[in-house]
Amino acid sequence: MAVAATQQIINDGHRNLHLKYTLAGTSGDITNSILVNISGFNDADGNALGANGLTLIGIDASLTGFSANLLWDASSNVELIQIPSDQPYKQDFRSFGGIKDNSGSGSTGDVLITTTGYTASGDGGHIYLKFKKT
Repeated sequence: MAVAATQQIINDGHRNLHLKYTLAGTSGDITNSILVNISGFNDADGNALGANGLTLIGIDASLTGFSANLLWDASSNVELIQIPSDQPYKQDFRSFGGIKDNSGSGSTGDVLITTTGYTASGDGGHIYLKFKKT
């Protein structure tokens, strides 16, 4: 079975969205698979979040045996961030307002994941994403 991400909602507040993902499987990479499906989340007024509805303000991740690339989903996907293999990865983007969804035409607001090098059942990891709702 290819790597799969299990989502845990840590905080779905009026302003912030914090999500934790556990990645596990027996073998095989995934390409442009939906990691964050924005349609399941609302803004402070109770309206569904849409395209450009999230800004990434922080990430904590640890991947063993493989790396991952996160992308904003659009007609032409836009790279959000690359997560390296076999080392703790932590970034805080609050000092400049975060990384906004700038994917343009055809933007869905979703975040996709592509993995590279996932080959063994011992591979796996965690990704913790901190978003600001916009």
